[in-house]
Parts: sequence; C-alpha cells; structure tokens
Amino acid sequence: MINFAFCYEQDEVLEFVRDEILNCFRYREIQIAVMCYHNAYELQRCICRNCPDIVFYDRKEDGGLMHSVLMQAKQQNKELISIVTQNKDYTPPPEDYLLEPIYIMPDKSRRHLWAYASLAYETTLDDGDSFSYYVRPDYIHTPVKEIRYFASEGRRTHIVSSDYRDTFYQKLDMVEKRIRLKNCQFMRIHKSYLVNARYIDGYSRDYVLLTTGERLRISKYEYYKTLNKQLQGSKRRHVIPFSI
Repeated sequence: MINFAFCYEQDEVLEFVRDEILNCFRYREIQIAVMCYHNAYELQRCICRNCPDIVFYDRKEDGGLMHSVLMQAKQQNKELISIVTQNKDYTPPPEDYLLEPIYIMPDKSRRHLWAYASLAYETTLDDGDSFSYYVRPDYIHTPVKEIRYFASEGRRTHIVSSDYRDTFYQKLDMVEKRIRLKNCQFMRIHKSYLVNARYIDGYSRDYVLLTTGERLRISKYEYYKTLNKQLQGSKRRHVIPFSI
C-alpha cells in the first residue's frame, strides 16, 4: 500500500487535502495509507518508523527545516516523491534537485489535488521500464520501449504503442514530467506530441517521420532545434530528406 503524508499547519487545510485525495482514490477503488502532520517537527518524529512514499506540503520560510526533514526521509526511501505548493514569486533553492522527483503544485484546489495525487501515485507504480496509467477499473502498465508516442487532446492523452492505442485522463505536461524520470528518450515536438526517439526515422523542419511511416508535425522552431541537437549525435541516421 502506498503511504501518503500531508503536512499543513492549519487543520481545515489539512482535512481538506486529506479528504480530497482519499476521495480521489475511493473513486478508483484503491486503498492508500494517510498520515497527517502540522509541521516539519511532527513529520521528523515519525519518518523513522513510518516513512512516506508521497508527501504534500507548503513551501514556507522555515529556516530550511522542511528541506532537511525531507532529505532524511529521502535517505530512508529513495523513491520518495515530494509535491509542494509554493508562492509564484518564490525561487526554489538549488538543492531541491536532491529531492527529485519534486512536483510544484500551483494551488490546493480539488482539481490540482486529484491531478497531482494521481501523478505521484502512477510515478510510484512505475519502474524504469514501464509506464502506468489508469483506465477504469484498473491500472495498465506498458513497457516504455513499446510506446511510439503520446498525443494529447484536451485533458486526455492517447498512448500509441507497437500494437495498440489507448486513452487516459492526464495532461501531456504531466506525462512528460513522469517520462523524463525513465531511462529513455522522449522528445516534445508539439504541444500535442511527445515522441519516443527510438521510433524516429527522419525529420525535417516541420515534420517527424516515424519508422512506421507516420508523420507528426513539429509546431515550433524551438522544438526543432532541440530535436536536431539531440539526434545529431545518434548512431542512426535521422536527418534524411523526404517530401511533405
């Protein structure tokens, strides 16, 4: 069972976050363990005997105590995922990279709580070789090497693999955050496309050609520059002329 920890000073905030995330997983008929804390001191006293897998908290000026406590938790649980709500004007400290994966949640609305709780849960389910997503009534685990690309349509994302196509509810930006943690190379070529580099057979300024013969549009020059830079050093020949 996945252990969630919520660390918020105010009782009403703590109860709201806890209840919303419990409702999210009740809807999916999934059991999770929850632990509630009011501050970093309470969290610190408990991590030795019950270290969380996922922790939600606010970014506050606390003299670095929360960061120190989370680093202790990270030493006990290398897979710890941190989800922090922070002020728009706050600049994260450089040492935050030691807590990766760490996700910045814009606010504690119901929509964001459900989205980031799902993101963290699915990241926890993943291993280095698979991608997990929810299609009622269960989670599906797809080998990353078999995924050709992801294509978004609003809040839904289509996953296109070697032998099937499926759809799940998660924004492509969230999918990209998760896929970057894996030992693979997926490239953003469009606001609606995230492509597995192993299936790229060629590209031009405007299109990517897949090994299957599919062509996907490159929407921005910045995407093309990144694509060109990362694929130039590949042993495979990616830059091949083809008519559009």
